[in-house]
Amino acid sequence: MSTEIDIIERTLDAMQDNIDRLQNGGINCVAYPYERSRSQFPGMLRRWYLGIMAGTKVGKSQFTYNTFVFEPLMRLYYGNENFELNYIIFALEETYDRVIQRFMSWLLYRESRGKINVSPTELRSTLKPCPKEAMDMIKDDHIQDILAFFRKHVTFPDESPNPTGIYNYCKSWAEERGTVHNTKYESTDEFGEKILKEQFSHYTPNDPDAFNVVIIDPVNRLDRERGMDERETMKKLSEYCTKYLRNRYGFTCIIVQQQSFSAFSTDAAKIRKFEPTVGDGGGSKEISQDLDAQLALYCPDNFDVDNYSGYDIKKLRKRALFVRCTINRDGEGGGITPLFFDGRTSQFWELPRPTESGKMLSVYNYAEQLRLPHTMEELAALNPFLKKEQPKPKNDKVSLFNLLFHPK
Repeated sequence: MSTEIDIIERTLDAMQDNIDRLQNGGINCVAYPYERSRSQFPGMLRRWYLGIMAGTKVGKSQFTYNTFVFEPLMRLYYGNENFELNYIIFALEETYDRVIQRFMSWLLYRESRGKINVSPTELRSTLKPCPKEAMDMIKDDHIQDILAFFRKHVTFPDESPNPTGIYNYCKSWAEERGTVHNTKYESTDEFGEKILKEQFSHYTPNDPDAFNVVIIDPVNRLDRERGMDERETMKKLSEYCTKYLRNRYGFTCIIVQQQSFSAFSTDAAKIRKFEPTVGDGGGSKEISQDLDAQLALYCPDNFDVDNYSGYDIKKLRKRALFVRCTINRDGEGGGITPLFFDGRTSQFWELPRPTESGKMLSVYNYAEQLRLPHTMEELAALNPFLKKEQPKPKNDKVSLFNLLFHPK
C-alpha cells in the first residue's frame, strides 16, 4: 500500500513541479513552431514518444530536424525561453557531418534573412566551390558561436544502431546525469534460503527541467537484433522507448518511420487515398500503438491533385506539404498543418489560411518565382514568410558574441 501512496505522491509532486516551473518562467512544452496548429498539437513534451511518418523523399527528416531540433535550439540560444535541451541523434540514413551541413544551410538562410541561400550540396562544393559569401558567413564569430552551441547540445553516438545498442547508450547517458533509486525485497534462492534483492524504483535527473531527446531516423534502417526480422526489431526498439527510455529515464523519444509503399502506390493515387492513416507505417504497423503522438507528412502534388483544402496545388506543386496529426493520446487527432517547404535549406513555413487571398497571392507568386533565375537577394525580397523580425536575445541567456551581434 505504501508503494501506491508513493506513486500518487510522486505524481502530485510532478504536477506541482509543472505549475512551479511555469510560475518561475520555465516551460513544460517546447512549442510547435506552427502557431495555428498548437491548439491541437502543442509541441514537444518531456517523457513522450512521438512518431514522424512519411513516404520516400517527402521531407520527413528535414521536417523533424527543422521542427524539433533547429527551431528549439535557436529559441534556447537566443534566450527567448528558459529551458535546457539535449539531443542524442541516431542518424541511420546519412552521415553526421551531413546533418551538420543541413543545419549550416538552414542557419545561413535564417541568420542572413534569406540572402545566403546555399544548399548542403553547394556547401560540399559538389560541382563548383562553395560560394565565398557562404564560407565567409560560416567563419563569422556569431555563426561559429551558434555552431559551438549546437555541438554542445547535440550528441551523435558511435554505438551500433540496433535497439539494444541504442538503449544501452541512452541508459548510460541518463545515469551519468541522474540517480537511480532501487527498492529492496526478500526473495528465495535455489536452496530455499532467503536473500535480499534490489529492483528499480524510479530515476531522478540532476536537471528535472531539461528536455532530453532521443531521435532515431529512420527506424526502418535499424541494425537487426540477433534472431529478429525487421518487424520484430522495430517492435523491440519501441519497447525500449516506452518501458525504459520514456517511462524510467524521462526521455522524449522521436522516431522517424518510412511510410509503407502501398500507402502511396499508383492504386492509392487513382482513388485519391493519399491522406496517411495510423496503419500506414512501413516495417511494423504495431509500433503506432505505443506512440503518444504521431505526425504524418504528405504531398498532394505527388497524387496529381489540383486543389486540396482550399489550396491551389498546381501553383504550389511540391512545395505544399501537409502534416496530419494521426495520433494524439492527450488531445484531438486529425488536425492538419499546411506548410510551405523549401528543400534547399530545409525551411518550413505555415501557409496562410486559403481564405486570406492577399497573403496567398504573394505565396503563389513566390512559388512561381522560385522556378525562375533570380539572385539570392531578389528571392529574399520576394519571400512573404520573411517579414517578421528575428528573435531578440536576452542578456542573461546569451554569450558575448550574441550581445555584440544581436544587441537589444
